[in-house]
Amino acid sequence: MEMSFCRRCGMSLIHQTKHVFKCDNGHTIFANCSPAVGVFILKDDNTVLLSRRGIEPRKGMLDSFGGFVDGEETVESAATRELLEETGLATNNYSPLEFLCTSVGHYPYQNEVLSVLTTFFTVKLNPGVTLQASDDVADVIELAIDEVDPDQLHDDDIRAGFKKLQQVLRSKVNV
Repeated sequence: MEMSFCRRCGMSLIHQTKHVFKCDNGHTIFANCSPAVGVFILKDDNTVLLSRRGIEPRKGMLDSFGGFVDGEETVESAATRELLEETGLATNNYSPLEFLCTSVGHYPYQNEVLSVLTTFFTVKLNPGVTLQASDDVADVIELAIDEVDPDQLHDDDIRAGFKKLQQVLRSKVNV
């Protein structure tokens, strides 16, 4: 991330390290990752529902459901909000959120690349419940876990989360 001026006083910033900037007034500015959430929806231990991105960046690629954490939202409340916005699912349509992992991704936005720290969850869809693609989701894609091409997942964080999902599901099969 590139920063030129202190957001506290407007003075020029001096780049100290990769993620730390300082101004002549002694203010320290940290270029931290933006928090985001991703949710992999499971129909069963072999079938995952993914979103097809309806907007840039990387429109048309596969993605988990989710997005950025807003304001003072928790990652859990962001995940349930994103599921409602992108699929119409209320919390009674799926099992409780189950933590999967965290991963760093890189999100191109307005001519810069933002570092994103994504917290991933899984949920199991209740029987008979259907999803309705909305917000920035163009389509809901249902695939067997082993049919997902990682190169079709839109970013490094999504690929890492999906790889962890595969490991967890495969370990359940081998128990």
